[in-house]
Amino acid sequence: MRVLRFLLFGLVGAFLGAGLALAYLAYAFTRNLPDLSAFERLRLTSTSALYARDGSLLALLASVEEGRAIHRSLVRLSEVSPAAVAAIVASEDRRFFQHYGLDPVRLLGALFAVLKGDLQGGSTITTQVIKNTLLKELAQERTLERKFKEWALALELERRYTKEEILEMYLNVVPWGGNAVGIQGAAEAYFGKKPSELSLAEGAYLAALIPAPNARYFDLEGTRRRMGRLLDQMVQEGWISPRLRDEAWRTPLVPRGWEARYDEEGNLLSAQLKDPSARILPEVQVNQAPHVVYEVRSWLEARFGREKVYGEGGLRVYTTLDPAMQAAAERAARSARLPEGAELALVGLDPETGAVLALVGGVRKEKDEYNRAFRALRNPGSAVKPFVYATAFENGFTQASLVPDRPLEFPDPSQKGGVWRPKNFSGTFLDREITIRYALDLSLNLPAVYTANAIGVEKVAQKLSQAGFAVKYPTLAIAIGGASITPAELAGAYAAFINGGYKVRPYLVERVEDARGQVLYQARPERVRLFDPLVAYQGWDLLKGYVYDLGEKGLAKGARVPGRVVGGKTGTTNEARDLWFAGVTRGLSAVVWVGRDDNRPLRMGGREPSSSVVNPPIWRAFVEEALRGRPGGDFSPPGGLVAVRVDLLSGAPSPSGVPVYVPRGKEPEAPLPAPAETVTLALDRRTNCLAGPDTPPEEVVWLEVPKEEEGKYRCP
Repeated sequence: MRVLRFLLFGLVGAFLGAGLALAYLAYAFTRNLPDLSAFERLRLTSTSALYARDGSLLALLASVEEGRAIHRSLVRLSEVSPAAVAAIVASEDRRFFQHYGLDPVRLLGALFAVLKGDLQGGSTITTQVIKNTLLKELAQERTLERKFKEWALALELERRYTKEEILEMYLNVVPWGGNAVGIQGAAEAYFGKKPSELSLAEGAYLAALIPAPNARYFDLEGTRRRMGRLLDQMVQEGWISPRLRDEAWRTPLVPRGWEARYDEEGNLLSAQLKDPSARILPEVQVNQAPHVVYEVRSWLEARFGREKVYGEGGLRVYTTLDPAMQAAAERAARSARLPEGAELALVGLDPETGAVLALVGGVRKEKDEYNRAFRALRNPGSAVKPFVYATAFENGFTQASLVPDRPLEFPDPSQKGGVWRPKNFSGTFLDREITIRYALDLSLNLPAVYTANAIGVEKVAQKLSQAGFAVKYPTLAIAIGGASITPAELAGAYAAFINGGYKVRPYLVERVEDARGQVLYQARPERVRLFDPLVAYQGWDLLKGYVYDLGEKGLAKGARVPGRVVGGKTGTTNEARDLWFAGVTRGLSAVVWVGRDDNRPLRMGGREPSSSVVNPPIWRAFVEEALRGRPGGDFSPPGGLVAVRVDLLSGAPSPSGVPVYVPRGKEPEAPLPAPAETVTLALDRRTNCLAGPDTPPEEVVWLEVPKEEEGKYRCP
């Protein structure tokens, strides 16, 4: 009997000792718990999303956590399929809605395991939230310290938040293998779906992965068995009906990267892992407009810093891109006939604000991040001439003003012989004065150089710099393309001809919000006055003339869009290294550039191509589709301009000439009639007839008369 009492007291003492030891450990490990108020300020790295202007998803930018890119988009509980939520809760913590952060059944099992030296068990959804957030540094450690801290913090978490809020937290922080964290990343990684689209079968699969997602992904057969047990358990506990269980089991589940076949009863007949990397979400997941995505990513890094973009993430970036216009741009680019080895850039923007509506930064290379529309600084060729002539309009010239098309030369130490002798593209010249309008229609170089020289090259250089051209030296060569500009900047400069004279800055980002919806950035369009409205409209009129004046002989006839008034200018640089067409119409300023990245001369069928052949059809294909159904009429001229019909060559008023707009008071005048030819006659004063040899000298008078009247003084 004494022995039994001794054993009983010893057993009680052991339990009391163990309890005291556990109590001491609990006290020791929970003295310095993380402040749960920090949970409110907790930064969860989250995937940033880029959207088009209609709200459609352009791309996802992965965040970086512990040195690796992860995909985690924070979602609301209401954005997750109820079937998937049920499967996950049933698998991970089926008494979640009954306990207070700690499941007594699991807790007793965990304590018993601790006494045996096994530190597993006792986990609930609440403790997993704590483990994956506040105790992340201890997440991989199986220690009593982690367990006691988890339990203590779980009780406090339950006190502060509702069950729905805790469950939402859990779905956003649980790692799902690969680089997917949270239900959004898991749904995309394994099934290419949104969380709201997950079926019961897919939810059960994701639930079965949770304890060891990387290992279980590679064992589809074993994971299917776990799914079956989970579905049976959900039926037994009344979560689902037997019918729903059977439907879920018979669903032919094929996670990304796998090939699998099932029979009609849902039994797995064969399974082969074809591509283990298929579930790995790319650091940049692009749905459309890749060059826009890469350009916006660079802008975000420069604006907010890499730590904000990747270390915290969760940004919602709303771009200016119009998906329908972007699709039109991409189709036009894909169908373009280009010279050998040539690249293409196309950009279309809102001429009032500079918002980029469509952009193609290249066509030849897959996963090419070089955005030529924003980055390619190239010579514009003759596409610069409208700015030269508009500057002349500011200085008193009109479209009907005459400029020479004759050879000329200027001192230039950089040229052979120290003399620069510009030429027209054709190598010929008219050897006479012609109107500015006609000089642009023919894209002649010599009149542009004469014009720049007449108004002053410094004025031209200053104007081009304001328009966005990179002008290294203010020489006359800038009048025919000796400056540089990107396609996007050129589109922003051409916008001035149809928006009242403002150069607009091209931009791609309209608004940036953080994960809480707080606005971090709101775009403010930048407009710089380039021309006054009268000059700008004369420039627009000049650009229209380039498209329409010469009919089928026009260099830009390929840019005409039925039912729409357009204006524009081609540009071809030396040896056809760059081909351009910059055009404007109601609602759009757009530029197409074609060239090689290595800046070598272009060849097409063994010959040097012309921008008038290559670029306008691409521009037209884009604009016609992008603006289909939108107003396409002309613009009304501002007060102070009048339309006159002039002869293109001489600039003289002509009823059969082309209509041009000139400032009131500067209308060209009709030339004075040529003076009539006269003759001087000797008349006999007495008869008023031509004097004869017998007429006395004192009777002779001299009279100047029109030549055609000479006959009436010949008397019989």
